[in-house]
Amino acid sequence: MKKNLLLFSLLIFSYFFAYPQQNPIIILDAKKIGFMQDLKKEMEDINPNDISTVTVLKDSIVSKKYESNFGVIIITTKKYILDTFYKNNIENSSFKENIKSSEDLLKIGIVGADLKSKNQPYDELSKYIDTNTITVKIEKIAQIAFLNPEDSVKLNPEWTNGAIEISSIHEE
Repeated sequence: MKKNLLLFSLLIFSYFFAYPQQNPIIILDAKKIGFMQDLKKEMEDINPNDISTVTVLKDSIVSKKYESNFGVIIITTKKYILDTFYKNNIENSSFKENIKSSEDLLKIGIVGADLKSKNQPYDELSKYIDTNTITVKIEKIAQIAFLNPEDSVKLNPEWTNGAIEISSIHEE
């Protein structure tokens, strides 16, 4: 997966660098940081292993929203996903006793609606975070439950530090 993401990212970046007259807007961790042409150094400094997702948007809706006729490249880092989820859902809750920092989210299991996504923290947690991608619907959390280590290892023997189970609100 990481190799595919890296390859995809490199192809997208090389495409835009090959056509300097095209100047897409870059959104990094939900913040508009500028146009690609002005950010070559900053883009080179991003470690591909730190990237969770790269989304490229190019249509009339994007042009109006972001004021760019050449599209938008939205990059979301793994750290942003962990930090934002922690700040929004853990930091001021009773879970802080068991999950002391955003990095602790990497040490526990995560059970979501899709059981195939167990222990895939970036994929699972990013569903609940606004990354400024207009094409992705943000899920609302109905409830988060902490599973102590004794219960979590019954689901997955690797979850020796516990797990969280996230229930979403299903809107139609």
